[in-house]
Amino acid sequence: MACSALAAQGVLAQGGFPEKPIRVVLPFASGSGSDASLRYVTSKIAQATGWTFVVDNKPGGNSFIGVHDFMRASADGYTLLYSGGTTHGVNSALFKQLPYDPVKDMVPVVSVVFSPMVLLARPSLQVDTTAQLVELIRKQPGKYTAATGSAFQQLAVHLLRHEAGLDFHDVAYKGSAQSMTDLLGGHVDFTIVDGGAAMPMVRSGKLKALAVTSGRRVAALPDTPTMAEAGLPDIRLNGWAAFFARAGTPQPVLEKLRQAFNQYLQSADYEKYAAENASFHENLSPKQMNQFIRSEIERAKSTFQRAGLKPQ
Repeated sequence: MACSALAAQGVLAQGGFPEKPIRVVLPFASGSGSDASLRYVTSKIAQATGWTFVVDNKPGGNSFIGVHDFMRASADGYTLLYSGGTTHGVNSALFKQLPYDPVKDMVPVVSVVFSPMVLLARPSLQVDTTAQLVELIRKQPGKYTAATGSAFQQLAVHLLRHEAGLDFHDVAYKGSAQSMTDLLGGHVDFTIVDGGAAMPMVRSGKLKALAVTSGRRVAALPDTPTMAEAGLPDIRLNGWAAFFARAGTPQPVLEKLRQAFNQYLQSADYEKYAAENASFHENLSPKQMNQFIRSEIERAKSTFQRAGLKPQ
């Protein structure tokens, strides 16, 4: 505890930044897995540093609304973006042109979370395995519906459709929270959502996890098979999220943010939180993050091509 206090004082002692609250734009709705992880992490960092964070949810428009709001802000570190797989991967495959450049227009501050997607079905569907869900959909093509709350979820659902040869309809929502509500209410039949959004429902027994999209089983869901174990080896995805600042943000500000954020993100408390939410943290440098983002964009484009999908 003493070491943590001294480290926190060291961050504060650098002076200057921040002299006012830091606004974090989230291009997804409140109640989503990203929203939960963002609020948890910023609350812990605020406790350690005395800084103030304001989470500003800007959902809709395939995350364009939130990114546009972020891009209008000054490059001073007082407005950050919390996003990942949708804005910095899938959107580049989904659209011919983006109103932003995910590499040139912003710089990674820190990577926060990596999480497999989880396949969930509505309780009244009475399926316990991926194979049972696939068989049910195949028996009645065009009858069943999949909920999506982000472009990354759309990618996961398209992959399932393509790899399993299924015919079902997509129902788009502004965020995963709304899609989960309708899934519980029986208004849609299944979804593939990030671990952070799935785990509260799975832990409470309200929903059953049928499969995870990671290469191996996750500790929080030891009895849930991977998609490969379920017979769909090409469905392998990890959602992820990171903090971004505007390109041109002064380097001393970026370093101060990274120091404060990494102090908590590398703690045992965060490791426990991430594991409980079927997630993990990998501390990537800014250079590694940019390399990772470029690879995510190419992987998304390749996946869309394989599934026969063309950019809009």
